[in-house]
Amino acid sequence: MSKEVKVLWLSQEECIEAGAMDMEMILRNVLKANSWLGEGKTVETELCHLCWDEHAYAGKRIGIHAALVKSEEMAVASVKGIPSNPENPFKLGMPRSNGIITLYNEETGYPFAVMDDTIISGLRTGASSAMGAKYCANPDAEVMGLIGCGVIQDACIEATSLVMENITVVKLYDTSKERAQAFVDRWIKLGYRFEICSSAKEATVDSDIVHACTNVELGNEYIEADWIKKGSFHSAVSIWDYKDEAVLLPGNKYCMDWKYRLKDPKYTFSELVADGRLKEEDIIQVSDIMNGKATCRESKDDVVFFVTLGLCITDTTNAYEVYQNAVKKGLGTELYLWKNPARF
Repeated sequence: MSKEVKVLWLSQEECIEAGAMDMEMILRNVLKANSWLGEGKTVETELCHLCWDEHAYAGKRIGIHAALVKSEEMAVASVKGIPSNPENPFKLGMPRSNGIITLYNEETGYPFAVMDDTIISGLRTGASSAMGAKYCANPDAEVMGLIGCGVIQDACIEATSLVMENITVVKLYDTSKERAQAFVDRWIKLGYRFEICSSAKEATVDSDIVHACTNVELGNEYIEADWIKKGSFHSAVSIWDYKDEAVLLPGNKYCMDWKYRLKDPKYTFSELVADGRLKEEDIIQVSDIMNGKATCRESKDDVVFFVTLGLCITDTTNAYEVYQNAVKKGLGTELYLWKNPARF
């Protein structure tokens, strides 16, 4: 009996060839993973953040995630590491983040694939934000406001275009007008009317759906309470854009993708719950909406704040499908973990 263990290495280019940039696939798996989370078919560990500068969570850091999916479609475990340095695009002309995910056999615990997760991680973030809009925004929302025009916002607009059918106008703001114009040039194909705004306020006040994707650090919140439109949906992808007064407006509703993360003190909802200004029971987990156990929006006038926290189960489900596609296509390089394990 052979005791060798082989691991398939998949580069970013090979992952893309195997479907890593297929937003329809990414979104489908994000929805399935969140539904499975609500059904108890997944295990998600606490996120570990290694920060070069203490408490600078939007600065140079490494995020370490792990997950286990035990559904009728797959039984697979994973560990993901994703370093992030906001200076890389400006100093190197290279991506801010780079991710690697290892997939493990659920029965033996042996790895069977190591692959780029940079593309999947970025797209599943945008897909998760769009998932919030799908279940919490007004279905007839017409105006989308975008703050920040980087790669995560690319994913947000693409995914949102797949779940919100009535969007006609996109108002966007970035500190760089050139970056904003390049964003419009990339997405004019969606057929929306794009308006480049001169301020974040202008992009927010009349918008039905707002995705905030910036590098704002804790303590630099800037979105005011009087910017919030009645009936609007807000996805705080970068977490610290909104001032507490905006989040805590009377009558606001709250949703997130995994309530366990309220134990982590560095998130907006977590801090507000810890301070007693927001009740945990008033925050809905999106999987409960998906699985018919709860509702969040009760009227067209409700303002809903949604937080997606980057669940590794969404990386895992997508990485596994990319792996399967790669095997079918004959992609990747097989490497040995060992040919015969030492001392056994």
